[in-house]
Amino acid sequence: MENDIKLKEENNKKKMILLILGALTVVIALIGATFAYFTAAINNVNGPQSVTLTTTTVQGLNYIAQEPLALVNILPGSSAETSFTIDNPNASATVRYSMNLVTDYNDFETTDGVGQLMLTISGGKLETTKILDLTDGRDTSDRPIVVEVPLAAGEVDTYHVKIEFVELGVLQNTNRSKNYVGHFDVIQSITTPNGY
Repeated sequence: MENDIKLKEENNKKKMILLILGALTVVIALIGATFAYFTAAINNVNGPQSVTLTTTTVQGLNYIAQEPLALVNILPGSSAETSFTIDNPNASATVRYSMNLVTDYNDFETTDGVGQLMLTISGGKLETTKILDLTDGRDTSDRPIVVEVPLAAGEVDTYHVKIEFVELGVLQNTNRSKNYVGHFDVIQSITTPNGY
């Protein structure tokens, strides 16, 4: 019986300590909130010394492809072409972007060190036509196409792409039943109101 009374007293003490800690936490929170309120009020939000900054919401670039480059059961000499556009839908902001060719899967091989699977890309922000040899299946790193190029408000970049399984005039049996899968990755990086 005496142990029960001591146990109840200890429980009551613990409850009281928790209650005091809870009350202190509430008081500290109120003091903090009051301090924050008065700190904000000191800034004279509605007066002539006020500074108000509102950021614009910048839309992302649009990537639109006419058709995917898909070749099935290809033979040496097979090729396909397509175009895609990147456009900036913003009314006044210039957007900078980079674009990579990303290899998702590739097991094509070279024949005597000569490339067979070639991708050609032109137009857009490229200064010259870019030719990429995709034949070495061991190299699956991203391949930069353009880096940090500006696209003005309302501007559209059009790229032309051709992929070809080149006829070498020799046996190309090493690439029988091989596959390449990749995609273009467009990364929007910097937005500026006037282009630079």
